[in-house]
Amino acid sequence: MESTLELTLQSYNMAHPKRGIAVIINNNGDREGSEKDVEALQAVLKHLQFDVRLLSDKTTVEIRHALKEVSQEDHSNNDCLAIIAIAHGYNDRIDFDDGYLHIDELWTNFVGNKCPSLIGKPKLVFIQACRGGKHDYGASTATADARPGLEEPVDVKIPMYADLLVMYSCYEHHVSMRFPNGSWFIQSLCQVLGANIAKTELLALLTHVSYLVSIRSGQTKQSKVVKQIPMVTSMLTKAFSFVPKSSAD
Repeated sequence: MESTLELTLQSYNMAHPKRGIAVIINNNGDREGSEKDVEALQAVLKHLQFDVRLLSDKTTVEIRHALKEVSQEDHSNNDCLAIIAIAHGYNDRIDFDDGYLHIDELWTNFVGNKCPSLIGKPKLVFIQACRGGKHDYGASTATADARPGLEEPVDVKIPMYADLLVMYSCYEHHVSMRFPNGSWFIQSLCQVLGANIAKTELLALLTHVSYLVSIRSGQTKQSKVVKQIPMVTSMLTKAFSFVPKSSAD
């Protein structure tokens, strides 16, 4: 029986004067290939008209202070916020030379009433870091897929973590693959975000990022083939797409 129910999806207001701030947190250290990831991220985020802020090889104290300062800025004219962290990690933390940050420290200053000018706006967090020591050795399949190259005023209470999206480069407790030409996750993310995506909803884009990562293969030191799959946790409440601005800011 055909349903007569009409479903109306809401969309985030992407008509603000500015796209928003994108903070890249990079702990280079001994992470060969991370400079390639930073270069790709800077290029694609500027293409999407973000105000890109790079925090490279900073201490945990400096990173906490920088994130706090960004949360105290006025985001009233911005569509959204993006935070990208590139570092070593394990489970719910990302590691730096002087210590570590709990993953939720990346967004804790921006949720709820802590950053009033971002209430009701998307907060997008992307994390390129290992989440453990397990390797994904994949599963055999009999067939192979083809592999192609007006915002409402805030006058009611909303859930504290609404409008937050976090995408991890790998499944929990697993290794995130990185090579001299960059990490699988960041390079796939930049490939997708750098395409003609103006009319494509964000979660569809991120699904394709996961696909691109999933079809990559690498090898361990024991010559075992390894695979990887990103993981998305979305608390977005509306459709989101990168509607082009009339001119770059």
